Amino acid sequence: MAQLKFIYQPLKPYVVNQPFGANNACVSTDGLNKVISCNGHKPPKGYKSLYGSKGHDAVDLRGKHGQEVYCALEGVIASIDTNPRTGLDVRIVSQHNGKTYRHIYEHLLGYDGKVGDLVKTGQLVGWLDNTGWSSGDHLHFEFQEWKDGQWTPIDPEPLMFNIFARDQVFHESLLRWVKEFMARHADNFAYSLRSNK
Repeated sequence: MAQLKFIYQPLKPYVVNQPFGANNACVSTDGLNKVISCNGHKPPKGYKSLYGSKGHDAVDLRGKHGQEVYCALEGVIASIDTNPRTGLDVRIVSQHNGKTYRHIYEHLLGYDGKVGDLVKTGQLVGWLDNTGWSSGDHLHFEFQEWKDGQWTPIDPEPLMFNIFARDQVFHESLLRWVKEFMARHADNFAYSLRSNK
């Protein structure tokens, strides 16, 4: 059975630089954290896979320095963190169909909001950068499910509509306006029919 889509694209244009599960980057073991392209399953001497044996646990999305990053699914900001590997990241926890998910936006320049804030789909999360272990401006977008007492990374692409999160907000607003417009006119029409009796 195919999985239903319920998340939206956090960047526009949506261009994948590195897919979920890829294992083509290594980091030096000398403590200098030099990152190179390599076969992570067979790293060269003095290097190890940056991602471990399972490969990349997210999708890396191409973007421009300072580009706005938007929330893929409504949720609450659980943490805002800075560490040498991920740089500045924002972690949002969401509920969908009785399951708990966490989406992580890494390598940011800055962020909008604070821990505990509700972030709606299509709302600004932060700005794209190259912080942490990164070889260029991009968004590391990670999606996880709370399963068996731990966060388990899952490929977000099969769950993602081919719609930019910010555009979805516009479409929903337009649809709501059209429904309200139609309802008002239907009420006015019904009232005029009752008044003419």
